[in-house]
Amino acid sequence: MIVTIVRWVVTALVVAGTIAWTLSEFYLGLAGALVGLLVELTAAQAGLALGAVLFGLRITHVIIGLSGELKSWTRAHQRVVLRRFPVLATVGLTGLKPGVRRRTVLTGAFAIVFCAAIAALTWLATGSSFGKGMALAATACLLLQLVPRDGAGNTSLGWFVFTLPKMTGRPLAELEARPGVLAGMDAYQRGDLDEAERIYAELVREHPDLLTVVGLKVVTSCARERYLDALQTVIGLSSREDLSRRDLAFVMATTAGVAVLAVEAGQFPAEAGLGTARGMFDNAYEAGYPKHRAHGTLAIMALIEGDNAKARQLAGYSAESSENAQGRADDLITIARAWMADGDNAKAREFVAEAHELAGWSPRVAATRARLEIS
Repeated sequence: MIVTIVRWVVTALVVAGTIAWTLSEFYLGLAGALVGLLVELTAAQAGLALGAVLFGLRITHVIIGLSGELKSWTRAHQRVVLRRFPVLATVGLTGLKPGVRRRTVLTGAFAIVFCAAIAALTWLATGSSFGKGMALAATACLLLQLVPRDGAGNTSLGWFVFTLPKMTGRPLAELEARPGVLAGMDAYQRGDLDEAERIYAELVREHPDLLTVVGLKVVTSCARERYLDALQTVIGLSSREDLSRRDLAFVMATTAGVAVLAVEAGQFPAEAGLGTARGMFDNAYEAGYPKHRAHGTLAIMALIEGDNAKARQLAGYSAESSENAQGRADDLITIARAWMADGDNAKAREFVAEAHELAGWSPRVAATRARLEIS
């Protein structure tokens, strides 16, 4: 709440300052301010991406632009998406090698220096009203990025440099264990569930309390269609007292997702499962969980309740913002099942074909494909 208020206050100051500084051509100044904001936000993500390459982090996804997906490229460990309006970008990072904290701090520091350089360059254009607005907005955006913030939706550059070096206890252990967890998630993403479970068994002996390690168990249990086991595991996390608000947001959203999958698979009563999911999402939203991340699960809920058009719409939104191949495949299968429920198997086959290419090993993908082949 405080961060939101600060953002609005800074935005108001930038608008007022731009108008005052470019009074006779304030419209050009405001246009420049908008461009300056977009440039600096993009510079933050570009700085993180360059820093990740320099200091040994993995870039998990790069999403360029806004609105619907125009083109995408999916590799084993990375997804690149180009959207219809190529402004702004989002980059996902994770630890690839030992020394994750040091590498991440250096990446954040590099991104700050990169953003500062871009902001400084905008001041060379202050001879025009457009340039004045651009410089003001870019500088304000840089200053906001320096405020440490780590929410369920985003992380500021300041958090990397001012908060991360002081991190201790379980949060630090979560960070440093990422290379091992990443190896397990890589095995999961390519459908090698035996290897993923073997890695989990090794990790849990040394790190039994880490959320990322427990998360590996949850995803492999779901991949084995042991949804009740996964649900029991993730519900057990919600009673822990060592979780941050951000951690709780993700735990509750995960609980909602697993409960809905259990209902879809016929392993959990629909009324209880969907009620649990709605309650968990309400709590997750209050804790800062971004609502757009819930679209995939909400789509399956709509499918279960027979609202096929809504299921297709929500799953489409989720597929367009997907950050990995398996996630997009799941959303495409939800769309396919909604078309099947409406009697259009031909349309369903189009989505199943792409889903099979992305994650043919997934139980939902394989089961849906088998149903279409029989029909």
